[in-house]
Amino acid sequence: MNEVDLLVVGGGPAGAAVAALAACSGKTTLVVERARFPRDKVCGEFLSAEGCRVLERLGVLERLLAAGAVWMEGCRITHPRGPRLDVALPALGANGREALGISRAKLDTELLSVAAARGAEVLQPWEATRAVVEDDRVRGLKLREVGGEATREVRAKLVVAADGRRSMLARRLHPHLGDPRRSGPRSWFGLEVHLDAGGRRLASRIELHLFDGGYAGIGPVEEGRLNLGMIVNVATLRACGGSPARLVERRLLTNPFLREAIGDALPCSPWKSIGPLRFGPRRAAASGALFVGDAAGTVDPFCGEGMANALCGAELALPYVLDALGQGELTDEIAARYEHAWRQAFGRVTRRVRRLGRLLERPALARPVLSLLAGAGRGLAPRLVASTRTDWSR
Repeated sequence: MNEVDLLVVGGGPAGAAVAALAACSGKTTLVVERARFPRDKVCGEFLSAEGCRVLERLGVLERLLAAGAVWMEGCRITHPRGPRLDVALPALGANGREALGISRAKLDTELLSVAAARGAEVLQPWEATRAVVEDDRVRGLKLREVGGEATREVRAKLVVAADGRRSMLARRLHPHLGDPRRSGPRSWFGLEVHLDAGGRRLASRIELHLFDGGYAGIGPVEEGRLNLGMIVNVATLRACGGSPARLVERRLLTNPFLREAIGDALPCSPWKSIGPLRFGPRRAAASGALFVGDAAGTVDPFCGEGMANALCGAELALPYVLDALGQGELTDEIAARYEHAWRQAFGRVTRRVRRLGRLLERPALARPVLSLLAGAGRGLAPRLVASTRTDWSR
């Protein structure tokens, strides 16, 4: 189809969920995804309770649990020279507290299959190369088959950009808000690998371990694996010869709590990287296009809200998507209402988390704060963890 109601760029959690919800409403929907699923991504692979409820409403949660997704109830934060802070995950209203450890390869494949089952057409592997802009509004996209020669131009009443932090449309419409194009010694990169836990029992929690030059997150996913993700600055990575394995040995394993969590687990996947990174709100709408997930704003990964924000953001966007399709385009009035709703749901907490992220990026400053939280009894630490979460309920 070369004319559709809704054209979604990106088949990850935000894009697949928007497409599934819109297709259920009888709208002709096309999803363009540049990768062939299943595929891995740099991600903490932690889904908080808010996102789990969205999966439940989409009919995906039970399938993921059957595939080996792991329930988690707590979190641990440590400093290489102490202290250790153990906190139960916060219960937010009807969403509960239990979170899920699930690989992006499994989650994204299941979600996109739901979108297709509900009537959305899925193009894989195709990519959007250029926006079709008329009268300063996005009216469609130029598409190209990845690894092939086929091209298409697809027009739509509404284009939704769900293609992540390096969104093609975001770079075209507001490039100053995206990830930096160049890196320096203080730039931040994300690294990730899966570890084979060798059949040992894994803790039902997500762990955040600080080290000199960044921080690492560890959590269980399906098939007895651990996800090890890191945020590290370029200077630290260069000091380790650019080798993630050497970084683990020289910096991460100096944290005894992290060393205990990893044990003798060995890598069972290639290392993946992404960067340089910039965190914070971006734009939720521009030039007649609507943005969801990381394309609208990128939350610091330490809080574990990236996947949940993508799914909750899709539900948040749906009424505005349907209003726009009813009007034949995303009018300025609908765009303004959506921008306001997005800022209320995600903007303030994303900025708050960014301020905490700057603290965690400096272990010397983070240590006294962790000591204070560890010694403050049961009330302060849970409230701090809860302050990083978006209490989304439909």
